Amino acid sequence: MKWTDDDKKSKAHYSRICTEECGGACCDPWWGIISYPLVKPDGAANLDAWRKVLLGSITERALRISRAYVTKEAQPKRLFCSPERYNVKVQEIAVEGNALVLTLLAMFSFRCRYIGKSNECTIHPSLTIDTERDIRPDQCGFLGVPGAGPGESGHCRIIYEAGTDATLENEAKIAQAVKREREVSLNHQQSGVATAEEAADRILAEVRRYVKLHPGLQADTTAKPGVKTGRNEPCVCGSGKKFKKCCGK
Repeated sequence: MKWTDDDKKSKAHYSRICTEECGGACCDPWWGIISYPLVKPDGAANLDAWRKVLLGSITERALRISRAYVTKEAQPKRLFCSPERYNVKVQEIAVEGNALVLTLLAMFSFRCRYIGKSNECTIHPSLTIDTERDIRPDQCGFLGVPGAGPGESGHCRIIYEAGTDATLENEAKIAQAVKREREVSLNHQQSGVATAEEAADRILAEVRRYVKLHPGLQADTTAKPGVKTGRNEPCVCGSGKKFKKCCGK
């Protein structure tokens, strides 16, 4: 694909926003996010033994993300090593027959090998525009699509606030978007843990609290299908808030 002069001007504009205005708010750290179900077939029984399965599910999904992010070169290189922080939450717990069915939201904080000391991406198109070559993974290149609105693929809050004006007249909006992005990332970092083992123990503690709130599960795991945490019930994470205002958001 050959870039036109307008393409180059647009790419340079958005590259400048990423490297100069934003400074890698979405890449430093990079958040890999995945939601997935996990079934415990024997309900509330043998929770300690089930920890191994839970831990394996978290570790496997972190590894899946790490393996997916590689450079587009003859000899691909991974962008990430192990996650720096693990932020795993229970979105929902349901009882289906004898089984407990969890819906987990796993957020993994990675440090990219290609982020330099000044937070610039050393393989970003802003540094390779003359070569017309982008070796970043497709997942990186697809983010920050100009014109993509909220909820649309490729949406970036910072690029969205910048609009399409290549003169960067919307600097105040961009600065506010960057600030908001960094605050969200910092909150996720602070509420996360350093190891997959700690993340698994947190989830296991939430399951135990759920079981205590539903005493029938401890003696009889044949509850009616579809029993879920009520939105007005105490949250299973033990925060003291209602489920709808905590993990059920």
